[in-house]
Formats: sequence, structure tokens, C-alpha cells
Amino acid sequence: MRPSGTEPGDFVEFDYDLIEAERRQRIREVLHHVRADLEKEIGSPLEVSNDGNDLVLVADGEIRFLAALAPDGRVVVTDMRSGGHL
Repeated sequence: MRPSGTEPGDFVEFDYDLIEAERRQRIREVLHHVRADLEKEIGSPLEVSNDGNDLVLVADGEIRFLAALAPDGRVVVTDMRSGGHL
């Protein structure tokens, strides 16, 4: 992020709550997009849910996939049973 329209010495304030909300929304959109494919792969319905600040896909009442936003903007989905990244 780079502030624009500022002069040297200006105080720039970033709204961290808004940044976090946008991050979670981007992850949520990706999870809704890939959920059907993951459901076919594991043979079980998945539900998008929150686990603290993390977004997860839950199957049969337990967290199956954990989603996080990588520094380069990619969403990384981890299969919690295998420990592998998708």
C-alpha cells in the first residue's frame, strides 16, 4: 500500500479493520467459488465458516480446509487432514 496525495511529514492512517474485512471477503469469495469442486473431491458437503480470524471449510462438524491470504495475494487452502496445500 502506498498513500497518495500526501506531503512529507503528513500523518497517514490506515483502517486496519477495513483491510481485514476486505481480506476476509476476498478469501470468502474464493472459497465459495471452489467449494463445489472440493465437495466432489471429498464426497461430503462443506460449509464456509469463521474460526477466529481465519476462514475455514467445515465438513461433518470439523474443520476440513483452512484458507489464508498469501502476501502475494493468492489464497492458500490447506487440507487439514493431509497437511498439504492445494
